Amino acid sequence: MSSRGRSVTGGVARALDRGFEKLSARPLSLLVFLASAALLVYLQTSSVGHFRARAVGRAQVVEHPSLVASFISKVYVQPGDHVEAGTPLVDLSSYFIERELSQLNAEVEQLLHERNLAQARLHVQEERWLTPELRMRPSRPSLDRPTEAWYAAQLEVLQTRRSQLLETRNNLTVSSRISGRVALVVAPGSPVAVGSSVAMVTPEHAEEIVAYLPPDTDPARIEAGVAVRIASRPTSCERYGTVLRRGAGVEQMPGQLDNFFGVAAQGMPVYISVPVGCDLGVGQVLAVEFPKAGM
Repeated sequence: MSSRGRSVTGGVARALDRGFEKLSARPLSLLVFLASAALLVYLQTSSVGHFRARAVGRAQVVEHPSLVASFISKVYVQPGDHVEAGTPLVDLSSYFIERELSQLNAEVEQLLHERNLAQARLHVQEERWLTPELRMRPSRPSLDRPTEAWYAAQLEVLQTRRSQLLETRNNLTVSSRISGRVALVVAPGSPVAVGSSVAMVTPEHAEEIVAYLPPDTDPARIEAGVAVRIASRPTSCERYGTVLRRGAGVEQMPGQLDNFFGVAAQGMPVYISVPVGCDLGVGQVLAVEFPKAGM
């Protein structure tokens, strides 16, 4: 090769090296630019008269609260397990219930003793101040009935509480309210307060579809009631849903919707009804088509 050829080749190589050096100095900026461009092209690629957006199936996680203050004595499931409605999730300990039952039983015994003692004292006192003629009358004045009624009311309160505790003791197993997949379960031995969640289950199927539109989309143009075509597999779901509402602002998309560069994107969420007969999985990625007239 001639000296001139080598010089030209060397010049091209040096130019390429400088170009790669510039690109390598700003890799994040390059990735963000390419990701944004790819997302914009994808969102705007649609059939004539429609605007396509990526979406995901979503459902509210169902919490399972504890009815009593207790601690977890047994766990039947693990996160990720599939459960049917009625499947046992955890057992709550009956320790605190048994302790309260013992206290109630002692209070009932004490109240009965006090009632009997009060009635005996009342009879003795009435014998002292009633005249012999009044003692023999069936309608003689007496405090026996009001006293008995007061103690009966106190006993009823304690017995009602005791019945509630016995019923709760027989229902210390927390079972799944729905069919779905376990998202969270409290570890054995963990203390739980009344009303705190001991397990969370994600429904089997999505309850709504969340589409993410470009951040610069005019929110005023997303009207509730607009028909939106579900353009995704399975084919049984390729029908129309309805816009339910739009999000309050731009937010980060779920991880399933990250682009192939792995860069998280943002969009304006729009909530869409799931068409009847369309069983979408929670987290399933799909595409939806908005009419351009509604954009």
